[in-house]
Amino acid sequence: MSEIIRNKFSKKTKATLISILRFVVFATLGYQLLYPLLYMLSMALRAPADALDPSVIWIPKTFTLDNFLDALRVMDFWGAFKNSMLIGLGCGILDVLSCAFVAYGFARFKFFGSNVLFVLVILTLVVPVQTIILPMYADMKYFDAFGLMNVVSAITGGPDHISLVGNYASFYLPSLFALGLRSGLYIFIFRQFFKGMPAELEDAAYIDGAGPFKTFFRVMFPNAKNSIITVFLFSFVWHWNEYYMSNLFLGNMKKNFAIALSSLRVDLQAVVNVQTISDPLAVVTRIQAGALLSILPLLILYLLTQRYFTESIEHVGIK
Repeated sequence: MSEIIRNKFSKKTKATLISILRFVVFATLGYQLLYPLLYMLSMALRAPADALDPSVIWIPKTFTLDNFLDALRVMDFWGAFKNSMLIGLGCGILDVLSCAFVAYGFARFKFFGSNVLFVLVILTLVVPVQTIILPMYADMKYFDAFGLMNVVSAITGGPDHISLVGNYASFYLPSLFALGLRSGLYIFIFRQFFKGMPAELEDAAYIDGAGPFKTFFRVMFPNAKNSIITVFLFSFVWHWNEYYMSNLFLGNMKKNFAIALSSLRVDLQAVVNVQTISDPLAVVTRIQAGALLSILPLLILYLLTQRYFTESIEHVGIK
Protein backbone atom coordinates (compact mmCIF):
# COMPACT_ATOMS: atom_id res chain seq x y z
CA MET A 1 0.00 0.00 0.00
CA SER A 2 2.79 2.40 0.90
CA GLU A 3 4.51 1.53 -2.37
CA ILE A 4 1.38 2.49 -4.33
CA ILE A 5 1.07 5.78 -2.44
CA ARG A 6 4.75 6.50 -3.02
CA ASN A 7 4.39 5.85 -6.77
CA LYS A 8 1.32 8.10 -6.99
CA PHE A 9 3.12 10.82 -5.07
CA SER A 10 6.20 10.58 -7.30
CA LYS A 11 4.07 10.74 -10.47
CA LYS A 12 2.17 13.75 -9.14
CA THR A 13 5.43 15.46 -8.16
CA LYS A 14 6.91 14.75 -11.57
CA ALA A 15 3.84 16.13 -13.35
CA THR A 16 3.94 19.25 -11.16
CA LEU A 17 7.64 19.83 -11.87
CA ILE A 18 7.05 19.40 -15.61
CA SER A 19 4.17 21.90 -15.46
CA ILE A 20 6.33 24.41 -13.59
CA LEU A 21 9.19 23.95 -16.06
CA ARG A 22 6.81 24.37 -19.00
CA PHE A 23 5.40 27.55 -17.46
CA VAL A 24 8.89 28.99 -16.90
CA VAL A 25 9.96 28.21 -20.48
CA PHE A 26 6.82 29.73 -22.04
CA ALA A 27 6.93 32.74 -19.71
CA THR A 28 10.57 33.36 -20.72
CA LEU A 29 9.76 33.05 -24.42
CA GLY A 30 6.72 35.29 -24.00
CA TYR A 31 8.81 37.94 -22.27
CA GLN A 32 11.41 37.81 -25.04
CA LEU A 33 8.72 38.32 -27.66
CA LEU A 34 6.86 41.04 -25.76
CA TYR A 35 9.95 42.93 -24.58
CA PRO A 36 10.21 45.19 -27.69
CA LEU A 37 6.54 46.16 -27.39
CA LEU A 38 6.79 46.80 -23.67
CA TYR A 39 9.93 48.88 -24.19
CA MET A 40 8.32 50.97 -26.94
CA LEU A 41 5.22 51.55 -24.81
CA SER A 42 7.30 52.55 -21.78
CA MET A 43 9.44 54.96 -23.80
CA ALA A 44 6.48 56.43 -25.67
CA LEU A 45 4.68 57.33 -22.45
CA ARG A 46 7.69 59.08 -20.85
CA ALA A 47 8.47 62.73 -20.74
CA PRO A 48 11.67 63.39 -22.77
CA ALA A 49 13.66 64.08 -19.59
CA ASP A 50 12.80 60.59 -18.27
CA ALA A 51 14.47 59.00 -21.31
CA LEU A 52 17.85 60.17 -19.96
CA ASP A 53 17.13 59.40 -16.31
CA PRO A 54 18.93 56.17 -15.26
CA SER A 55 16.55 55.72 -12.35
CA VAL A 56 13.62 55.25 -14.75
CA ILE A 57 13.53 51.67 -16.01
CA TRP A 58 9.96 50.71 -16.93
CA ILE A 59 7.46 53.02 -15.24
CA PRO A 60 7.88 56.71 -16.17
CA LYS A 61 7.98 59.36 -13.48
CA THR A 62 5.93 61.66 -15.71
CA PHE A 63 3.32 60.19 -18.05
CA THR A 64 2.63 62.13 -21.25
CA LEU A 65 0.88 61.69 -24.57
CA ASP A 66 2.82 64.50 -26.25
CA ASN A 67 5.13 61.96 -27.88
CA PHE A 68 2.22 60.42 -29.74
CA LEU A 69 0.86 63.81 -30.75
CA ASP A 70 4.24 64.93 -32.12
CA ALA A 71 4.71 61.63 -33.96
CA LEU A 72 1.22 61.86 -35.46
CA ARG A 73 1.93 65.36 -36.71
CA VAL A 74 5.44 64.79 -38.04
CA MET A 75 4.72 61.41 -39.68
CA ASP A 76 1.53 62.65 -41.35
CA PHE A 77 -0.04 59.58 -39.77
CA TRP A 78 -3.32 59.51 -41.65
CA GLY A 79 -1.68 60.10 -45.02
CA ALA A 80 0.85 57.32 -44.36
CA PHE A 81 -1.96 55.10 -43.05
CA LYS A 82 -3.99 55.61 -46.22
CA ASN A 83 -1.04 54.87 -48.51
CA SER A 84 -0.01 51.79 -46.54
CA MET A 85 -3.59 50.47 -46.51
CA LEU A 86 -4.10 51.03 -50.23
CA ILE A 87 -0.84 49.28 -51.09
CA GLY A 88 -1.32 46.45 -48.57
CA LEU A 89 -4.96 45.71 -49.39
CA GLY A 90 -4.59 46.15 -53.14
CA CYS A 91 -1.47 44.01 -53.45
CA GLY A 92 -2.85 41.43 -51.00
CA ILE A 93 -6.02 40.90 -53.06
CA LEU A 94 -4.14 40.84 -56.37
CA ASP A 95 -1.51 38.43 -55.01
CA VAL A 96 -4.23 36.05 -53.83
CA LEU A 97 -6.00 36.02 -57.20
CA SER A 98 -2.99 35.86 -59.50
CA CYS A 99 -0.84 33.47 -57.45
CA ALA A 100 -3.76 31.09 -56.87
CA PHE A 101 -4.44 31.01 -60.62
CA VAL A 102 -0.79 30.32 -61.48
CA ALA A 103 -0.45 27.73 -58.71
CA TYR A 104 -3.53 25.86 -59.93
CA GLY A 105 -1.91 25.53 -63.32
CA PHE A 106 1.26 24.09 -61.79
CA ALA A 107 -0.69 21.73 -59.51
CA ARG A 108 -3.20 20.28 -61.98
CA PHE A 109 -1.84 20.66 -65.51
CA LYS A 110 1.26 18.97 -66.87
CA PHE A 111 2.92 20.67 -69.82
CA PHE A 112 6.37 20.78 -71.33
CA GLY A 113 8.81 22.46 -68.95
CA SER A 114 6.31 22.81 -66.09
CA ASN A 115 8.72 21.39 -63.53
CA VAL A 116 11.53 23.63 -64.74
CA LEU A 117 9.27 26.69 -64.58
CA PHE A 118 8.18 25.81 -61.06
CA VAL A 119 11.81 25.45 -59.98
CA LEU A 120 12.48 28.92 -61.40
CA VAL A 121 9.51 30.24 -59.44
CA ILE A 122 10.94 28.78 -56.23
CA LEU A 123 14.37 30.23 -57.03
CA THR A 124 12.85 33.71 -56.99
CA LEU A 125 12.63 33.30 -53.20
CA VAL A 126 16.42 33.43 -52.90
CA VAL A 127 16.95 36.34 -55.33
CA PRO A 128 17.26 39.64 -53.42
CA VAL A 129 15.09 42.40 -54.81
CA GLN A 130 18.17 44.67 -54.93
CA THR A 131 19.64 42.56 -57.74
CA ILE A 132 16.70 43.14 -60.07
CA ILE A 133 15.64 46.58 -58.94
CA LEU A 134 17.20 48.41 -61.91
CA PRO A 135 15.14 46.62 -64.60
CA MET A 136 12.06 46.87 -62.37
CA TYR A 137 12.55 50.62 -62.00
CA ALA A 138 13.17 51.00 -65.74
CA ASP A 139 9.95 49.11 -66.49
CA MET A 140 7.96 51.43 -64.25
CA LYS A 141 9.73 54.61 -65.30
CA TYR A 142 9.34 53.91 -69.03
CA PHE A 143 6.23 51.78 -68.98
CA ASP A 144 4.93 50.69 -72.37
CA ALA A 145 1.80 48.56 -72.19
CA PHE A 146 2.70 45.65 -74.47
CA GLY A 147 4.00 48.02 -77.12
CA LEU A 148 0.67 49.82 -77.44
CA MET A 149 2.18 53.14 -76.42
CA ASN A 150 4.37 53.09 -79.52
CA VAL A 151 1.28 52.67 -81.70
CA VAL A 152 -0.52 55.47 -79.88
CA SER A 153 2.56 57.67 -80.16
CA ALA A 154 2.81 57.07 -83.89
CA ILE A 155 -0.83 58.06 -84.35
CA THR A 156 -1.11 60.99 -81.97
CA GLY A 157 2.49 62.14 -81.78
CA GLY A 158 2.43 61.87 -78.00
CA PRO A 159 4.97 60.20 -75.71
CA ASP A 160 5.87 56.58 -76.38
CA HIS A 161 5.79 55.64 -72.69
CA ILE A 162 4.27 56.63 -69.38
CA SER A 163 5.88 56.81 -65.95
CA LEU A 164 4.34 54.79 -63.13
CA VAL A 165 6.88 55.98 -60.56
CA GLY A 166 5.02 57.70 -57.73
CA ASN A 167 1.87 55.75 -58.56
CA TYR A 168 0.23 52.82 -56.81
CA ALA A 169 0.26 50.98 -60.13
CA SER A 170 4.00 50.34 -59.66
CA PHE A 171 2.96 47.89 -56.90
CA TYR A 172 -0.35 46.71 -58.34
CA LEU A 173 0.92 45.63 -61.77
CA PRO A 174 3.56 43.14 -60.54
CA SER A 175 1.04 41.64 -58.10
CA LEU A 176 -1.55 41.39 -60.88
CA PHE A 177 0.78 39.17 -62.92
CA ALA A 178 2.09 37.12 -59.93
CA LEU A 179 5.43 38.93 -60.03
CA GLY A 180 5.09 40.95 -56.85
CA LEU A 181 6.91 40.89 -53.55
CA ARG A 182 7.57 37.21 -52.58
CA SER A 183 5.03 35.92 -55.11
CA GLY A 184 7.08 32.73 -55.45
CA LEU A 185 6.20 31.80 -51.87
CA TYR A 186 2.51 32.48 -52.45
CA ILE A 187 2.49 30.29 -55.55
CA PHE A 188 4.17 27.52 -53.58
CA ILE A 189 1.57 27.76 -50.79
CA PHE A 190 -1.37 27.55 -53.20
CA ARG A 191 0.24 24.77 -55.25
CA GLN A 192 0.72 22.60 -52.18
CA PHE A 193 -2.91 23.12 -51.23
CA PHE A 194 -4.33 22.37 -54.69
CA LYS A 195 -2.20 19.23 -55.03
CA GLY A 196 -3.73 17.94 -51.80
CA MET A 197 -7.33 18.42 -52.95
CA PRO A 198 -9.10 15.32 -54.31
CA ALA A 199 -9.29 15.08 -58.09
CA GLU A 200 -12.89 13.83 -57.79
CA LEU A 201 -14.03 17.41 -57.19
CA GLU A 202 -12.74 18.45 -60.60
CA ASP A 203 -14.08 15.31 -62.27
CA ALA A 204 -17.55 16.07 -60.90
CA ALA A 205 -17.32 19.64 -62.20
CA TYR A 206 -16.21 18.45 -65.65
CA ILE A 207 -19.11 15.99 -65.78
CA ASP A 208 -21.48 18.87 -65.04
CA GLY A 209 -20.09 20.70 -68.05
CA ALA A 210 -17.67 23.09 -66.34
CA GLY A 211 -14.38 23.92 -68.03
CA PRO A 212 -11.00 24.45 -66.34
CA PHE A 213 -11.64 28.15 -65.67
CA LYS A 214 -15.11 27.63 -64.23
CA THR A 215 -13.85 24.68 -62.18
CA PHE A 216 -11.13 26.83 -60.70
CA PHE A 217 -13.33 29.82 -59.82
CA ARG A 218 -16.42 27.87 -58.72
CA VAL A 219 -14.93 24.78 -57.06
CA MET A 220 -11.21 24.93 -56.26
CA PHE A 221 -10.64 28.56 -55.31
CA PRO A 222 -13.58 28.85 -52.85
CA ASN A 223 -12.26 25.79 -51.01
CA ALA A 224 -8.80 27.34 -50.56
CA LYS A 225 -9.92 29.57 -47.69
CA ASN A 226 -6.98 28.67 -45.45
CA SER A 227 -4.43 29.39 -48.17
CA ILE A 228 -6.19 32.62 -49.11
CA ILE A 229 -5.99 33.91 -45.53
CA THR A 230 -2.32 32.93 -45.23
CA VAL A 231 -1.25 34.53 -48.50
CA PHE A 232 -3.27 37.69 -47.94
CA LEU A 233 -1.84 38.27 -44.46
CA PHE A 234 1.72 37.59 -45.60
CA SER A 235 1.34 39.93 -48.55
CA PHE A 236 -0.31 42.66 -46.48
CA VAL A 237 2.32 42.61 -43.74
CA TRP A 238 5.29 42.45 -46.10
CA HIS A 239 4.01 45.31 -48.24
CA TRP A 240 3.22 47.28 -45.08
CA ASN A 241 6.82 46.94 -43.88
CA GLU A 242 8.53 47.21 -47.29
CA TYR A 243 10.90 50.18 -47.33
CA TYR A 244 13.29 49.62 -50.23
CA MET A 245 10.73 49.35 -53.04
CA SER A 246 8.43 51.91 -51.43
CA ASN A 247 11.21 54.47 -51.21
CA LEU A 248 12.21 53.83 -54.83
CA PHE A 249 8.76 53.75 -56.43
CA LEU A 250 6.94 56.23 -54.18
CA GLY A 251 9.58 58.33 -52.43
CA ASN A 252 8.24 61.48 -50.81
CA MET A 253 5.35 61.68 -53.27
CA LYS A 254 3.27 59.17 -51.30
CA LYS A 255 4.76 58.34 -47.92
CA ASN A 256 3.77 55.08 -46.27
CA PHE A 257 4.69 53.98 -42.75
CA ALA A 258 8.00 52.40 -43.79
CA ILE A 259 9.21 55.64 -45.41
CA ALA A 260 7.77 57.91 -42.70
CA LEU A 261 9.37 55.88 -39.91
CA SER A 262 12.78 55.78 -41.58
CA SER A 263 12.94 59.57 -41.76
CA LEU A 264 11.23 60.25 -38.43
CA ARG A 265 14.40 61.20 -36.52
CA VAL A 266 15.43 63.81 -39.08
CA ASP A 267 11.88 65.14 -39.39
CA LEU A 268 11.54 65.41 -35.61
CA GLN A 269 14.80 67.29 -35.18
CA ALA A 270 13.68 69.73 -37.86
CA VAL A 271 10.18 70.27 -36.50
CA VAL A 272 10.03 69.47 -32.79
CA ASN A 273 11.63 71.97 -30.44
CA VAL A 274 14.30 70.08 -28.48
CA GLN A 275 16.36 73.09 -27.44
CA THR A 276 14.94 73.07 -23.94
CA ILE A 277 15.97 69.44 -23.40
CA SER A 278 19.45 68.72 -22.09
CA ASP A 279 20.23 66.18 -24.83
CA PRO A 280 18.79 66.25 -28.38
CA LEU A 281 18.77 62.44 -28.29
CA ALA A 282 15.64 62.74 -26.16
CA VAL A 283 13.66 62.64 -29.41
CA VAL A 284 13.95 58.88 -28.95
CA THR A 285 10.68 58.99 -27.01
CA ARG A 286 8.89 60.38 -30.06
CA ILE A 287 10.60 57.81 -32.29
CA GLN A 288 9.34 54.97 -30.10
CA ALA A 289 5.85 56.49 -30.19
CA GLY A 290 6.02 56.63 -33.99
CA ALA A 291 7.20 53.01 -34.18
CA LEU A 292 4.35 51.92 -31.94
CA LEU A 293 1.82 53.80 -34.04
CA SER A 294 3.16 52.26 -37.26
CA ILE A 295 2.73 48.68 -36.03
CA LEU A 296 -0.55 49.27 -34.19
CA PRO A 297 -2.74 48.44 -37.25
CA LEU A 298 -0.80 45.19 -37.73
CA LEU A 299 -1.33 44.24 -34.10
CA ILE A 300 -5.05 44.90 -34.41
CA LEU A 301 -5.19 42.89 -37.65
CA TYR A 302 -3.41 39.97 -36.01
CA LEU A 303 -5.69 40.02 -32.96
CA LEU A 304 -8.75 39.93 -35.23
CA THR A 305 -7.45 37.15 -37.48
CA GLN A 306 -5.28 35.16 -35.06
CA ARG A 307 -7.50 32.08 -35.00
CA TYR A 308 -7.92 31.96 -38.77
CA PHE A 309 -4.24 32.62 -39.36
CA THR A 310 -3.15 29.82 -36.99
CA GLU A 311 -5.58 27.36 -38.57
CA SER A 312 -4.48 28.30 -42.07
CA ILE A 313 -0.81 27.83 -41.18
CA GLU A 314 -1.56 24.36 -39.80
CA HIS A 315 -3.58 23.32 -42.86
CA VAL A 316 -1.15 24.70 -45.42
CA GLY A 317 1.80 23.12 -43.63
CA ILE A 318 4.23 26.05 -43.57
CA LYS A 319 7.31 25.46 -41.45
